[in-house]
Amino acid sequence: MGHKRCWALAALILVLPLAADAQNLVRHSKGIFGFNGSVARPTGEFLDYVEWGGGLGIYGVVNFDRRNKIGLRMGTTFVIYGHESYPAQIIPSIGRVWVDVNTDNFIVDFGIGPQITLVRGPVRPYKFGTAGISYFATVSTLDGVDGGPDFAQTTNFDDVTYALTGGGGLLLNVSRRVAFDISAQWTFNDDVEYLTRGDIEDNWDGSITMYPIRSEANLMTFRFGLAIGL
Repeated sequence: MGHKRCWALAALILVLPLAADAQNLVRHSKGIFGFNGSVARPTGEFLDYVEWGGGLGIYGVVNFDRRNKIGLRMGTTFVIYGHESYPAQIIPSIGRVWVDVNTDNFIVDFGIGPQITLVRGPVRPYKFGTAGISYFATVSTLDGVDGGPDFAQTTNFDDVTYALTGGGGLLLNVSRRVAFDISAQWTFNDDVEYLTRGDIEDNWDGSITMYPIRSEANLMTFRFGLAIGL
């Protein structure tokens, strides 16, 4: 029994400094800067045309009160939801020079709104909502077939729409100024025109034909990253 008490006391001694550091992040940070990787799953009409996406995001939170429970969140996310690639000759009469034609379908969104952090301590749940815009685009590039850099780029199609988001997550403190950030966000994108994989057709005369889709483009985004206290 005495040994168990000793182990419990040793564990308490180790945990208390970590909890103090975690609360220091709460008490002294004027804001948070975060970055994450994300997996996106379309919902509603968007799911009829797109199955999955993935990308990166960054955000910042400016805290307004001393306990850092209320803040203003600003963030942007880049999500690729379609890609296709094929080899081609730059000049058909010269068969020695080949390139890769790569086409990406992506969304860039930006939003601003309130964030509320619910408790203090090493584990901090939070929730947020933002309003902003989403930019949908399809861009094609020419790359060297041996992995060379892009040397030509064209925006084939793009559109902009209003966007509303709502989400929440957990900040899991690992040091005085750094926390793991696990979150999920639902994004409502108003009616917008966009292309998906295969919606550009190359014609025999060198022109292209596009088949844009118009619909709501809502999606759930699941994120894992780091948050740094400022």
